[in-house]
Amino acid sequence: MKLKFGVILAFLLAALPAGAKDLYVAANQVSTGSGTGCSTAKSVSWFNNLTSWGSGTTQISPGTTVHLCGTFTGAAGQQLLLVRGNGTSSARITIKFQPGAILTAPYWAATGAIRMDGHSYITVDGGGSGLIRNTANGTGLAYHMASRAIYAPNCTGCTVQNIIIANLYVHSSAADVSAPQSQLNCIYALDANSFTVNHMTCHDTGWAVVGGANNLTIAYSDFYNVDHGLAFGPRGISSGFSIHDNHIHGYANWDNTTNVYHHDGLHMWGQSGGVVSNGAIYNNLFDGDCGANITAHIFLQDSVKNVSVYNNVFLVPTNRIIQALWFQGVANSGSLPGGIPTGNSAYNNFIRAGGHNRGSGMLVAAQYNFTAINNVLFGGNSDIAVEAGGSLSSAGINNNIYEDLLVDAGSYNSFAYQGHTYRALASWQAACHCDSRSKLVPASQINAGSLGQLLSGSVAISAAANLLNISSGNLTPLSKDKVGAARPLSGTWDAGAYKYGSVPLLSSPTGLSATVQ
Repeated sequence: MKLKFGVILAFLLAALPAGAKDLYVAANQVSTGSGTGCSTAKSVSWFNNLTSWGSGTTQISPGTTVHLCGTFTGAAGQQLLLVRGNGTSSARITIKFQPGAILTAPYWAATGAIRMDGHSYITVDGGGSGLIRNTANGTGLAYHMASRAIYAPNCTGCTVQNIIIANLYVHSSAADVSAPQSQLNCIYALDANSFTVNHMTCHDTGWAVVGGANNLTIAYSDFYNVDHGLAFGPRGISSGFSIHDNHIHGYANWDNTTNVYHHDGLHMWGQSGGVVSNGAIYNNLFDGDCGANITAHIFLQDSVKNVSVYNNVFLVPTNRIIQALWFQGVANSGSLPGGIPTGNSAYNNFIRAGGHNRGSGMLVAAQYNFTAINNVLFGGNSDIAVEAGGSLSSAGINNNIYEDLLVDAGSYNSFAYQGHTYRALASWQAACHCDSRSKLVPASQINAGSLGQLLSGSVAISAAANLLNISSGNLTPLSKDKVGAARPLSGTWDAGAYKYGSVPLLSSPTGLSATVQ
């Protein structure tokens, strides 16, 4: 028995990362400052000192977890914690918030409360309750300054998870145009590769996450009272991203009388030679008041290629007009340094696009080799608009369910195609040479619940194509619906984000996590 126990103990010790150790840090040194617990925590100044990073038993090295204890109160514009070393893929350096740990300041510096630019394999883990906040930056408050919680450009293999970031700028008046919204970020991760964000709550800021590199993941996170959930514009060719299972909502507090801040849930662009490619946006919920200064919930602009958007739910209030899902290129294949947008697609989305004066459920402009299948679309002034040239893929546009806007709203524009509008499905089919298996019916026949779920008798049930044959790679999750219910292996599918009988999530996903790779 002793031999067996010794073997097990040796195995467990061998499984620990080399150099694994736990050190504790508080705002100021506590007691002896040995760092063995919160009662003997080392200080912030110790953490920031280059000599505290190395391979010694009391230094921060690969495998070390640095625990943050208590409240850290910063001065206005302060940069608090400065990472000085790198982890490895098998032995990360983790900055872990202990229960109740808070980083608070009137406003944190533009270089972050936590700065880890140029480093690798660093994890910031809020532990589910860790909080980074500003207290005096915003409308009617003492400051109107650029501020970031986590500053991580050029960070490789880094992760931010299980954390709450709040009130970087509380914007509460349409007259307030003093906010530098693009520099108000929960996470700034431009040129960061393999960066992950999981289970993060980020609210009351400008551009919540700024990124633009390879292998970005943002998952299971909640963004609200933001001007942008994600602003992603790479300076070169960016490949590989996954944005899924997030709740992105409530941009109206950033409205202003001059439209200085135009809102987007997700804005990804390829401009000046930049390219966004090979990514997936799925299982997200976009709802709440999107405001009057809205561009789109998802805005994919210019040189964006081979991006799949699926299993998302868009719920726009009837008093708002919007392009809910917008694929935008340059009209009539105009010149783009990064190349034309090609190979983009939309599958099994549910889109209720709000008021009918303007806007559309899905706007497809100057897209090439484009695909849209199994979507449920309620306009807007139109359910779908295909404009500014472009081309469809061999699969094309098909098996979609459209709201009859003439019946429901008196609009003759259910469809728009290359500068012309159509109220009848047959006319649209003849113009686009697509949609032979789609349906145009009043909303009562679509019969969907307030959260986008299909109700009994909906014409969308069993009206969709079985796409199991393409459910691999970036599209692997398409074999299941938004809440993870498996779609049929054979026979028809249901249109929209939910399989009939699935129960939608009523609110934001629990837990905090996000990845940018």
